[in-house]
Amino acid sequence: MWKYFLPTKIFAGIEIISENAELLREVGTNAFLVTGKSSAKKCGALDEVLSVLRGLDIPNTVFDEVEENPSFATIEKGGKKLSASGCDFVIAIGGGSPLDAAKAISVIGMNSECDCRDLYTGQNLPAFPIIAIPTTSGTGSEVTPYSILTDGEGTKKGFGMPSTFPYISFLDPRYTVTMPADITVATALDALSHSVEGEVVNNGKNPLVKMLSREATGIIKEFLGKVLMNEDNVSLRGQMQYASTIAGIVIAHTGTTAVHAAGYPLSSFKGVRHGMANALMLIKVFRRIANADPERIASAIEPFEDLDELNAFLKKFGVERVDLRISDEEIEKWSEQTVKASHLKKTPGNFDKQFFAQLYREIKNH
Repeated sequence: MWKYFLPTKIFAGIEIISENAELLREVGTNAFLVTGKSSAKKCGALDEVLSVLRGLDIPNTVFDEVEENPSFATIEKGGKKLSASGCDFVIAIGGGSPLDAAKAISVIGMNSECDCRDLYTGQNLPAFPIIAIPTTSGTGSEVTPYSILTDGEGTKKGFGMPSTFPYISFLDPRYTVTMPADITVATALDALSHSVEGEVVNNGKNPLVKMLSREATGIIKEFLGKVLMNEDNVSLRGQMQYASTIAGIVIAHTGTTAVHAAGYPLSSFKGVRHGMANALMLIKVFRRIANADPERIASAIEPFEDLDELNAFLKKFGVERVDLRISDEEIEKWSEQTVKASHLKKTPGNFDKQFFAQLYREIKNH
């Protein structure tokens, strides 16, 4: 038994927004744009969207204050601005942080009596329709309901509800060309972790998820090195964007594993990019899963032959060159938090606090 559901309409190609401008009229009459502080402008996406909106006579308000690992404070500020703006749909432009932030801002803006804590109560709250325009190739947020935010203590917390699936996603690989090499790598490794973690959870039960996982993993394996040697090549960038999106479709159906849970403290407290943090955890977590179910891991990482080949691939992109200073107190706190994460319910194998404490010690000393 399996099921497949994706309410997001995906349009992909060069100048895809301009060619489908009339679709914006279906969504609303007054746009609220959510971006980071500079990347949406640098890549040209913001100016193109504003030009399209002018051509359609659709007024807009821009909220360009989203930081990396968006905070509750930023979300609530954006939500209040949305509530007061008279806007009736949201356009998210950027990497995972602006896209995730836009989902939360859309919910808070629609439900002005709510704050960020209400996003984690299990309620299915309504939200304004969301249009997603990714400018990185990693999170897959353009096709998932998930939003990862950072609370007042610096801890990452994720939520998702039916209303936070984007209504439309526009994929234009031109917007990803301005990514620096380190972000290109980190976002690609994020997509790779989604692809293989999702198939660990799926374990072949959903044949569409299995097909998409293998496709995404194979594209990243084949094209990441080529992109780094030809950073201005829009066609190669398009391959990576496609892989990221279909890996996002994978985790929209499966969620992620202990790899993500273990990586969160590194990005929250040590400034390690999310995809790189996942990559640091991936092999050790997967080896533990393989102890209990080697066939599951072998299938999940296809077309990589085995974990040694996957590990060599990760090393080629600098995963083991990350330099971290982690205190014993941090190891104790992080391992205690990680073992309680909901991700562990979907992770086969024996994972206890001691495993994560040892994992952080090995990361510290590698």
